[in-house]
Order: sequence, then C-alpha cells, then structure tokens
Amino acid sequence: MFSARKYIVYDSFVRQPEDVMKNLPTNTTHLRLLLICLPALLLATIALAKPHPPATKPAATTNAFQIGYIADPAIPESSGIVASRKYPGVFWTHNDSGNPPQIFAIDRAGKTIATFDVKQKNRDWEDIALDDAGHLFIGEIGNNNARHEELAVYQIDEPDPHAPAAGPIEVTNTWHLLFPDKPFDCESLFIWKDHGYVISKDFEMRQAGLYRFLLVKQEKPAVLEKVCDLPIRYPCTGADISRDGKQLAVITVCGPYLFDLPKAGDVSTLDKLSPKHVFYTDIHMEAVCFVEEGLLATSEFRNVYLYRWKNFESPTSVVPTTRPNGR
Repeated sequence: MFSARKYIVYDSFVRQPEDVMKNLPTNTTHLRLLLICLPALLLATIALAKPHPPATKPAATTNAFQIGYIADPAIPESSGIVASRKYPGVFWTHNDSGNPPQIFAIDRAGKTIATFDVKQKNRDWEDIALDDAGHLFIGEIGNNNARHEELAVYQIDEPDPHAPAAGPIEVTNTWHLLFPDKPFDCESLFIWKDHGYVISKDFEMRQAGLYRFLLVKQEKPAVLEKVCDLPIRYPCTGADISRDGKQLAVITVCGPYLFDLPKAGDVSTLDKLSPKHVFYTDIHMEAVCFVEEGLLATSEFRNVYLYRWKNFESPTSVVPTTRPNGR
C-alpha cells in the first residue's frame, strides 16, 4: 500500500506500465523532457526507500489526481486552460500548433459545452488567461527550438458558452512581443491589472524567467521586460494567478508549484519565495488554473487533474533546487 507521497511519484510511472510504454516520447522535445525528469525520479526513489509514517487513510487504487478526461476529438491537445469568472462551471481551453484556431468551453470533467472559431491563425497557442473586464487572452507564445523572433498575445471578448456562435470571434487587440536577448520557448501566460506575464520554458535545468509587458495599444512591438527568475528548474508549461492576486500557480512537467504572494499581484520577488510543490511527473502536462478546491490541470493526453489544497500541506522535498554542477 502506497503512502500519499509514494503515490504521487509512482502513479504515472509504475502503476500502469502498459500506458507508459504506449506513451513513450515520439519526438525530440518529449525525449528531452523525459531525460529532465529522470534525475528527479531517481531522487524520489531514494527518498521513498526511507521509512515513512503509516498513512492515516487507505491509499487510493486509481490515479489520485485525475478527475476527468477530454474525449472530444476536436481537442487532441489541451494546451491552456482558465476558469471563466462570468460563467460558473465553464473552463476555456484550446489546442496548440497544427490545429484550427478555436477555443472550447468545457466543464471540469472535460465535457465540451461549446466551440468557437477565432479569426486568427494558430501558429502555436500555448496558454489562455482572462481579466475582470470580460476579456480572454490567447498566448501565441510557443517557440520550439527558439526559432521565432517574436511572440504575440491576442485579446478577444469572452463569448457566451450557452448561446449559439454568431461567427468567428474577432481579435480586439494584439500585443507583439520581442525578446530582450536571445529567443526562448514559452508556454505560460497570466494577466494582472495592466500587465501581461509570460514564463520561459527551459530544458537545461536553469531557473525559469518571468517577463512582463504592458497591456496598452501598440504602435510597434514591445520588448519583454525581465521581472525575476523563479525558483523552478523544470520546464514550465502553464500558469495562472488567483482572482484576488494572492497566489500564483505554475505547472511543470514535474508537478504544480504554488506561490503565496507578499501582496496582491506582487510577483517581483518570486526568486526569494519558497513555493509549495506537489511532485507528480507527466511530460505531457500542459495547463493549470485556480478552482475553489485547488488547482485544475490538463495534459496533452486529454487528462484533467485536480491538485487539492491539502496536497500542498505536506509538499514533497525530493526535487533538486540546483543544477547537477551546483549552479
């Protein structure tokens, strides 16, 4: 019988070996992600070899976090997710590159409520965010192999998921974003007040970087402003800020991180904070958003996960905080 901590580590790698074999990486990016996760798994195995106090409750016999599955064939890769603040029980998601430019309203179990076309090409949509004024923000921020010199974020009006679509949704504002230095990959977007924020996705165990841009009408592309580094060294694949601005969630291929912010919306000192972390390795993890019970996440393999607040009460401590060479 597994303890809760054991289950977090073992579930996706031991419990269902046939699924692991079926889902082995088929491209270079996924292979790199798997190689990144292997040291953490070794550390976790060593940690789990030590005695643990008896579990207070019987361990689950199924995935401890999965609460849903996105069966809609039109959503093969849920790449971003955000909970609507206007329509209770509705979550907005989208696919990434190679798919039509659409957004989908789904429920927390993964069932599709509505589909809307967006009048904008999907080069590589990687995350979605919102504000309190009824706007959705689509992050055209994917940059595999750092081959693009510019990113973009599109603003649209949040549609009514319970009303018939009147045609493709028009983009009402666009922000073109340049890199302050060399281009990097990016999959995380969140909005707070008059700024948009993106987080770099790094494959070399370097700290992720947080960057921001002003949400003002542009006459020319804006250069992303570096805010700080994050105490996270696993590839970041999604982010969300709580509605009150007191917490920031970042999902990685090795589980979610949760920051308690010093004041609402203040992300300037993330490098000095110690986030809580639930260690759960899934190289296909893609998106995260806040819900009442904790954090809701989706993966490219259609799974919907819920990390409850109690899962963060005893965060795992087997994740390295430095690179193997000490930097």
